[in-house]
Amino acid sequence: MKIKFLGVGSAFTTADYYQSNMLLTARNGRKMLIDCGSDIRFSLAECGFGLRDFGGQIDAIYISHLHADHIGGLEGVAFNTMFDAQSPQCKLFIPQSLRKDLWEHCLKGGLMCVQDKEVDLSDYFACCPIAENGPFRWEGIDFSLVKMLHTGPGCKNAYSFGLVITHETGSIFISTDAQFQPDLLGEIAGRVELIFHDCETMHTPSGVHAHYDDLCTLPLSLKQKMWLYHYQPNPTRDPGAEGFRGFVAKGQEFVF
Repeated sequence: MKIKFLGVGSAFTTADYYQSNMLLTARNGRKMLIDCGSDIRFSLAECGFGLRDFGGQIDAIYISHLHADHIGGLEGVAFNTMFDAQSPQCKLFIPQSLRKDLWEHCLKGGLMCVQDKEVDLSDYFACCPIAENGPFRWEGIDFSLVKMLHTGPGCKNAYSFGLVITHETGSIFISTDAQFQPDLLGEIAGRVELIFHDCETMHTPSGVHAHYDDLCTLPLSLKQKMWLYHYQPNPTRDPGAEGFRGFVAKGQEFVF
């Protein structure tokens, strides 16, 4: 199994970083996109892929939550696969609680009508809804959802769903987007060998991501398992000096 970070930046980033979306490759060569942000056609192109690869070589997408840097590229994928007769539907893995809002509040305006016919999300994707904190399996790899508080408990769809991914030799955790939750991180760290955690590096914390300063307060044994991503352009901190593995670089690939 391999994971390539197509991008490592925040929602408001540059082409030097791109938004934080990942491409997972199974042992048989099949690929799953983990999140599908607004700049996905550019970040994919830099790695030799295009929207026409969806449904074929890239046969699955996982969506963690409904912010544009994680779903903004889905309309382009939907239209490309629908109008390319050679492209089968792409599997869309999404938490059940987000499926309706993804269509009704994010995609319906642009996708609901095709050649005078009204269509639905299932006309574009092979939808695979997942129970909250539930498991799913794809190409011999096991995934477990982890419900992570993101925007705040008073907001609709306040959570982003991280992933524990279990492969042939162990497990890793990807936070997607999350506030600082040290107790939950400590519990997860006992089950995985490596953690990829979103990390805000702004001078003034926004409150919707774990900030670098907060993550620095974690025990050294936990930080030594952590790679940091989803940071702002031109970070000035040195995560290695603080005990972390480092900032993930755009295009960096991890082989498990």
